[in-house]
Order: sequence, then C-alpha cells, then structure tokens
Amino acid sequence: MIIIIGAGPTGCFLGGLLAKAGKEVSIYEEHSCIGRPVQCTGIVTKDIENIIKLKDKFIVNKVEKIRVYSKNNKVEIPTDDIVLDREKFDKYLAEKAKEYGAKICLEHKFLGIKGKKAVFADKNNKIKTVKAEYIIGADGVLSDVSKANAMFDKRKFYLGIQARVKGKYDRKKYEVYLGSVCDDFFGWVVPESENIARVGIASKKNAKKKFREFLKIKKVEESDIIEYQGGLIPVYDKNQMVKRKDVFLIGDAAGQVKATTGGGIVPGLRAAKILTDCLINGKDYRKRLRKLNRELKIHLKIRKILNKFTDKDYNRLIEIIDNKKVKRVLNKYSRDNPVKLILGILLKKPSIVKYTTKFIN
Repeated sequence: MIIIIGAGPTGCFLGGLLAKAGKEVSIYEEHSCIGRPVQCTGIVTKDIENIIKLKDKFIVNKVEKIRVYSKNNKVEIPTDDIVLDREKFDKYLAEKAKEYGAKICLEHKFLGIKGKKAVFADKNNKIKTVKAEYIIGADGVLSDVSKANAMFDKRKFYLGIQARVKGKYDRKKYEVYLGSVCDDFFGWVVPESENIARVGIASKKNAKKKFREFLKIKKVEESDIIEYQGGLIPVYDKNQMVKRKDVFLIGDAAGQVKATTGGGIVPGLRAAKILTDCLINGKDYRKRLRKLNRELKIHLKIRKILNKFTDKDYNRLIEIIDNKKVKRVLNKYSRDNPVKLILGILLKKPSIVKYTTKFIN
C-alpha cells in the first residue's frame, strides 16, 4: 500500500501513475471537496502538455501575449500560456486516478506517523491508522507530513492574494507589473474572459496592503469583486529534505516551485513522474530530482537578482527585452525551460550580461 496525503494536482497525478503501474494506492484529503479552496492563479506554460494531455473542459483561456509593465515602461511578449480552472483540473486528475484504481478518501485529516502507519481522523473524529509501504506528503506548503517526520525545517513563504474581478479585459493578453507596485515579487491581471480576470499580487511582507493598493491602481471597486482567493507560496530551498526512510515529499510540500513566478503545477507534475519511476524501479529520488532542482536553483538565483531591482532597473530591463530577437527566444522557450531560455537570450542580447552582473554578489 502507498499512501498519498493531499489530493491536489500533484498528489492525484502521482496516485494515478502509481495505480496505473499496478500499485495499491490510497489518497487522503482533509477537505470535503477536491479543488477547493482555490489558492493558485492557474496559469501554466505550454510545457504542461509534454506531461499531460489537456482537456477543453478545464481550460478557461489561452493567452497569446504578456504585457509587462515597469513604472515608466512596458513591453509585449508573445506567449502560449494556458489559464486553467483549477477546481475542474484537480477533479479531472482525481477521476483519472480513480479510473486507474486509486482510492480517494475525503475528509480525512492527517495526524501523524506511527512506525509504518499513517494516522488520520475522519469527519466524525474517528481515529484511523493505515499501514503503508510508503507515505508521500503532497499536502501543500505547510505540509503536516513534513512536520510529522522532522522534514519541515525553516521555510520561507510568499503570501499570494488575488480576486476574481468583473470588468472589460483583452482575453488574449495578461499583464505583469514589476517594481515598486510589489517590490519583492509582482502583480498580475490574468483574464478568464472578456468580462472576468484574476487580479493579484504576492509578497513576503505587507501583502494585504500591497494587494489593496494594487486594486486601487487597477481601479477595482468592491462591487467588481466576485470572490477572493489566496494562499502561501513556498520559496525553493536547495537544502529542503524530500525523503526520510519511507516518507517522501512532493510538490509544494517539497518546495518544488519556480521562485521567479511562484508556479508549482508543472514542477510538481514532473516530480510526480520522477517519484513514480523511483518507487516502481527502486531508484534514488534525490538523485533523480537533480535536473529539476538545477532548474529551480536557476529560478531562485534570478529571483534574488530581481529583488535588488529598482524601478529604474526594471525600466532598463524592459528596454533590453523590447527586441525582436529576444522576443522570439521568449516565445520559443518557456519559463519551465530556464537553461535554454537564458542561453537563448544571452546569444541574442549579450549586453544583458553586463547589465545584470552588478546585481550578483
């Protein structure tokens, strides 16, 4: 028996892969409904289609351009990004997992680990212990599995806050706001349609204040807001433990998130394929994660550089990016392929090396 705690996209995708390979799998979820509450903007790169075939029923929108703003400058970059309905996406992966034979148990709160057993409380507070060959924490940023197994360590987080807002939007473009509007991350406007967009920011400090100020900048009134959404975003840490004996961490629980954008869906799905291979074929999870970890380290280094930028620096960066050759590279390689993306930009615009060197310690 393999137990997975957390029925988000990573947990359900992993459960489906393992069940399809013939393993007995049970997925435990503390909430009564898969996909709720929504804690993610739901925008992914085209690279997700190298992992999973997307269905129209959970695609909200496909955007063709990113409009990036600094305080006094802007640039439009071609893209092929996809906006997901996270609730429908999560439920689809859960249904696929069940089709392959995985069992999903809702309203089961993980309490801890006793030897080879995971301990849960059901909706009636009845205690249940389940013996497992492996226990996998796919239970998000504040992972109780990691805490129960002394793997949580000293983690850092961003707080992401967004609102679904009524208004008039160009559904083929989403907007990113850099600089003092949100000095340690960025703000965004991601359209679902011509009439609804996801408007938000993420920050390590004063996130609620910055969010309110951003809504004012975007002239969003309280009457325009359909609902608020939000959650913590882990900061990737190369020293994060992902395995201890027969307990594994994956996805947000393992901090497998791009520090440049806060995106964790694609890295989490990639890690699920890696962990499946390891459990089926007896491979070393930590070693097999090396390629993904190298990429996440690059994202972290870029984030550290960007967090030193002033509004003037961002204005200059946009001037450099506003180049046909650079835009072609940005469209060819997604942010889920940072090595090729960075090398491509450097080849087309070598001057960016001189510009960014001053921010590297």
